[in-house]
Amino acid sequence: MTESLPLSMTPLQTDSLLMSMQTPPTTPFRLMTRHGTITCCKVLRFLLGKRMVALAEQDGQPCIIKCFFGKNANRYFQRELAGINGFIRSGADTPALIRCSDANEQEGLHILTQYLGKVRSLADILEQDIDDRCRIVWLQQSARLLAKLHKTGVCQQDIHLDNLLVSNDRLYMIDGGGASVSLSPLTSKRCFENLALFMAVLYPRYDCFADNVLTDYASENPLAAGWTKKAFLEKVHELRKWRERFIQKSLRNCTEFRVEKNNDHFAAFTRIYDEASLQSLIANPEAYIANGKILKQGKTNTVVIVSLDDGNKVLIKKYQSTKGFLHAYLRPLRSSRARKAWLNGHLLRFLGVDTPAPMAMLEHRSGPAVICSYIVTEFVPGTHAMAYFNSAQEPLAEWPQVASAIGDILVTLKRSFVYHGDLKGNNFLIKNHQPQLIDLDAMRSYQWRFCFRRRFRKDLERFSRNWGDNPNAKALFQPIINAWKEA
Repeated sequence: MTESLPLSMTPLQTDSLLMSMQTPPTTPFRLMTRHGTITCCKVLRFLLGKRMVALAEQDGQPCIIKCFFGKNANRYFQRELAGINGFIRSGADTPALIRCSDANEQEGLHILTQYLGKVRSLADILEQDIDDRCRIVWLQQSARLLAKLHKTGVCQQDIHLDNLLVSNDRLYMIDGGGASVSLSPLTSKRCFENLALFMAVLYPRYDCFADNVLTDYASENPLAAGWTKKAFLEKVHELRKWRERFIQKSLRNCTEFRVEKNNDHFAAFTRIYDEASLQSLIANPEAYIANGKILKQGKTNTVVIVSLDDGNKVLIKKYQSTKGFLHAYLRPLRSSRARKAWLNGHLLRFLGVDTPAPMAMLEHRSGPAVICSYIVTEFVPGTHAMAYFNSAQEPLAEWPQVASAIGDILVTLKRSFVYHGDLKGNNFLIKNHQPQLIDLDAMRSYQWRFCFRRRFRKDLERFSRNWGDNPNAKALFQPIINAWKEA
């Protein structure tokens, strides 16, 4: 793994130097430890001043090293080690513990674990092009793994799908730092809540597999014998609504997002798109809009396709109030429309609903007043549903498949208590016979069913009106509308 540089030319680092770094270290580098020098080949995660996880090599053997530094290093080290030992004690598959520092050490705290080789997260496995029978198998394996942990007093509280890795068709649990460990088995209530949290991490469309998950969990842990599917799914929904708060991370600096703010503007970037070409657009959006292709120009919003400096096309939507100075200063009492669209775009992706990727958001301010706002999304060349299901053409063979996929989106929205606000056919964009939902600035997520119910009726009525003059599409969508009502 280190052929790119001779070992003698590889920089030498210490934990003190790593702790002081403002950005991840350049690889490869050598790290001094009490047990010798380890060559770090690729940084997998770097938390400023706190932790680093890297793919490493010692004595010619690949491994994973996790380094802890800073004032809370010992506490996080102890928690990680306890979690790993808990996984091992439970009999669950987890990367083998190779070596660790002495718990009494104050500096140079490291944990070395087995390198599994090429792995995929459970999220990647579930979203690949496989049939539902394969998905059920992986969810059943996950349920049995969690049952093993729970029976031995281990609760993985940070239970996201990137902490479940697949290697050679085996499912491994990682991240001992997210686990709590006791010597007594978990109570039935705590088992129930942790399994429900696992389901809540999945997209709502996987709720139909709840019976399989419950059955296989109960095969390993008899405490589940009295649980009902209805109560379980109610808890899953409750926890999924609780997890929606993580969408607010898109408005602050973190691993996935970067934020710029001052008295004049507020800008947020999705880091995977945060490059010079996008930053140039956000610095002067009007210049790009002036040279772009206008799709819509209304009193309050403008939609334009623009080309970035790197040649990629994006869609930019500008919102501007035309209701005068007073309205501009009252507007801060509510979120700007661009901010709503930004949050809702990330919410849909959180729920597994396809929508053009939100890339950046900008608010121009004068004191507390938002003068105008912009959202930038990926440009998706496609056909709106009204044109796709054209009454003047012969039905396409793909129509039932696309209509069913639109139905899946509608059911996900209903089960998540999400009101779109304008479900006209033109707000479904079809690309490669796959639908995406767009125009999200009026969308709203409700906490409670009784608040959502009246709004749902408006979405239902608006969507149903799309097909009144199109007999073929109406016949196709009527069963889908009926299933949506009952979802």
